[in-house]
Amino acid sequence: MSAPFPAILLFLSVITAVVLVVIFLLVTPLRISLSFLSNESDTKGILMISWLVVGIQVMVSAQDQQVSVIVGRVRLITRSLSTFMDPSGKHTGSSGPGRIPDIFSSLSVLQGPVLNSVLDLIRHSRFDYARGMVRLGLDNPSITGMVYGMYWAFISLIPGDRITLTLVPEFNREVYEFDVTTRFHISYPVRIVANAVKVMKHPATRQVMKTMRKRPIDVTA
Repeated sequence: MSAPFPAILLFLSVITAVVLVVIFLLVTPLRISLSFLSNESDTKGILMISWLVVGIQVMVSAQDQQVSVIVGRVRLITRSLSTFMDPSGKHTGSSGPGRIPDIFSSLSVLQGPVLNSVLDLIRHSRFDYARGMVRLGLDNPSITGMVYGMYWAFISLIPGDRITLTLVPEFNREVYEFDVTTRFHISYPVRIVANAVKVMKHPATRQVMKTMRKRPIDVTA
C-alpha cells in the first residue's frame, strides 16, 4: 500500500521545482540599456536588452548596423541587419504601391492597444541610472569657459546617486564628443508576454495581418 507514496512524493517534488523555476524566470527583471556615442567621424547608437546572462545588442551607425547575441560576456553571434533584408535593401515579403496606403491605414487602428501596452510596461519599469560624458571645445575659448561654468552651476541640481554627467572642456581645439548611457529595467518580464498576447489577440491586429497577407493585385483590383 505504501509503494506508490515515494513515486507520488517524487512527482510532487519535480512539479514544485519546475513551478519555482518558472516563477523565478518570470520575475527576473529584464534590463534595457541605451547608449549614444558621438565623435567627429561617427555617431553610434547601441541598444542592449539582457535577461539573466543572455542579451541581445543592436548597434546602429552610419557605417554599419549589427545584431549580436551575448551570453555572459561572450559574444556568440553577430549578424548585419542587412541579412534580414533582401539584396535590393527592402524587407522580405511581397509589397507594392497599392498595399502601402492600406497597411498604414490598418496600422493606425493599433494605436490604442499598443499605447495601452506601452503604458502598462512603463508602470512596471524602474529607472536605474544615466551616465554621460561630454568633451566640448568651441571656436572661442571664453565661450567654452562660460559653458563650463554653467555646467558647474547646473550639476548641483542633478541627483548624483542615479544621474552622472561629466563635462570635459577643451580650450585648445574645437571638438564635440559625447558618450551617454541610460539603463532601466522591467520588474516583471511576464508583463511583456501578457501585453504581447493582448495585442496579438486584439481584433485590429487580425485586420492588420489580413491586410499584410493580401497580394498587391488583391488590394489594387
